[in-house]
Amino acid sequence: MRTIPTFHDWSPNLGLKLPFVSENGGLFISRGFGRHPDRIISSYEIIYVVKGSLALREGEREYRIAHGGFLILVPGLRHWGAEDYPPDLEFYWLHFRLAEGAEGDYFRSGLALPRRGEVREGERLVELFRWFLDSQEKGELDSRLADMLCAMILVVAGRRPDVVAGPNDRVARLAREARRMVKKSSQEHLTTSILAERLACNPDYLGRIYKKSFGISITEDIHAHRIKLAKKLLLDENLNVNEIAQRSGYAEAVYFRRMFKRREGLAPGAFRRMYSHMHMNSD
Repeated sequence: MRTIPTFHDWSPNLGLKLPFVSENGGLFISRGFGRHPDRIISSYEIIYVVKGSLALREGEREYRIAHGGFLILVPGLRHWGAEDYPPDLEFYWLHFRLAEGAEGDYFRSGLALPRRGEVREGERLVELFRWFLDSQEKGELDSRLADMLCAMILVVAGRRPDVVAGPNDRVARLAREARRMVKKSSQEHLTTSILAERLACNPDYLGRIYKKSFGISITEDIHAHRIKLAKKLLLDENLNVNEIAQRSGYAEAVYFRRMFKRREGLAPGAFRRMYSHMHMNSD
């Protein structure tokens, strides 16, 4: 069995060949007027809407991309805004193209994307866009990192939404209702036992079907929703960490900091500093 060489002057060449070449990206924040420009672009562009709704026409088709949806615009085809920008609109955008000679690799790789769709892992997709934009803003976005992040953005965008699997409709409905309650009440004192009591079922049984249906435990999902809210508050609100901990459902700021760092790899304050300056546009 071969092992990685250990001599000091060895430098690995990973030989990564990605089918995508990224160009540039940004975060659009509406000022409540204007509309998307009428243009023909020479690259692909993925648009991911995080707030509001964007109305576009491309050729003979009209698209309305709502919160949580994405659209890929293609090169050489005219597109333009079908309506003025609404005041609450925000979307990420990224221009990319296929690497020379990569068309065949692209389709054989299984990465072929639908032109539009709903994003299954919106929080993860936003993290990738923020990484791209933060590195771009700091001048630290070399071509390898840019192309890798572009590929990851496209893969995450193209993953299909959750499909609850269960032996019958009753189990599927129970799992969906439990997750709806987790999303709605994650800031409250919430446990598997409390959920089970509200749904009139056994806690162990609920935990099993939840994990089987969504690939995550109830406790993990509660923390995921709390940390998701905390990240939004860190970037959008002028609150200190103690206040954010309380609003996110954590009674103790120390425990909040520990859970945040465990999930995100850095402390809340460091997260705020890292993502507080990104390339944004409003035109």
